[in-house]
Amino acid sequence: MGFLDVFGLILIAALVGGGAAGLLGVFVVGMRMPFLAVGAAHFALAGAVFGEVLGLGHQGCAFAGAAAGAGVLGLALRGRRLDPNVALGTLFSLSMGVAFLGIGLSQGPRSALLGLLWGSLLFVTPAQLGLIAAAAVALAAFVVVFDARLRVLLFSRELASALYRENLLFSLFLLLAAGVITVNLETVGGLMLYSLISNPAVAALRWARSYRAALLLGSLFGAASALGGFLVAYWLDLPAGACIVLMSSALVGLALWRTR
Repeated sequence: MGFLDVFGLILIAALVGGGAAGLLGVFVVGMRMPFLAVGAAHFALAGAVFGEVLGLGHQGCAFAGAAAGAGVLGLALRGRRLDPNVALGTLFSLSMGVAFLGIGLSQGPRSALLGLLWGSLLFVTPAQLGLIAAAAVALAAFVVVFDARLRVLLFSRELASALYRENLLFSLFLLLAAGVITVNLETVGGLMLYSLISNPAVAALRWARSYRAALLLGSLFGAASALGGFLVAYWLDLPAGACIVLMSSALVGLALWRTR
C-alpha cells in the first residue's frame, strides 16, 4: 500500500476504535466501575504476552485472557459477595503480575512484547481494522438492542436484577468489553487503553444532559482523542499512545472547567 493508503487506514482505525472505546466507557464509568477497563485491558495484555511466549500468536490469546478475566469478575460479583472495585483491584494486580511474569519468561527479543504495553497506530493492518470495526458494530448493536435494560442497569444493578436476568446481560457486556479492548490493544497499548475508555466517558458525562447525549458524546470524544492524539504524535514525532492519553485527559480538564 502507498503512504496515503496507510495513513488513511490509520485515521479510520483511530476514529472507529476510539469511538467504540468512548462508547464502552460511558457504561464503565456510569456503573462506577472504572477498574473494569483497567482489569480487562491487563488480562488481555497478559493473554497476549503468553501467546507470544508460547508461539500461539497474541490476538486470539489476548481475547482469551480478557474473556477469562471477565468470567472471573462475573463470578466474583455474583450474589454481591464483593464490592465491584475491590474485586477489580484484586484482578488488576493479578493480571499485571501474570503479564510481567510472561515478559520475564520470554527467551527471545522482547520488543514485540513491550510494544503491547505501549501500542502503535502506525502498524495497523487492514485485518486489524476489520476486527476493530466488527467489535465497534457489535457494541453498537448491543446498545441498541438492550437499550431499555442498559438504562436500568446504569441506574441501579439491584433494580435491574429485580426486573430481568441482570447477570446474563452483565456477562454479555463484559464479553463485549473484552472484545473491544482486545482489538484496540495493539493500537493504543495495554498500559494506556484504560485512559481511552474512561477519560472520554468522564468528559461526556460531565457535558451531557441525557442518556443518548452521553452515548453520542462518549463516542465522539473517544474518536477525537484517538485521532487528535495520533495527529499530534505524527506532527511532533512523539509516541502515539501517550499523545492519545494526553488528548483524552485534556478533554476531561476542559469538561471540568466548563461545568464547574
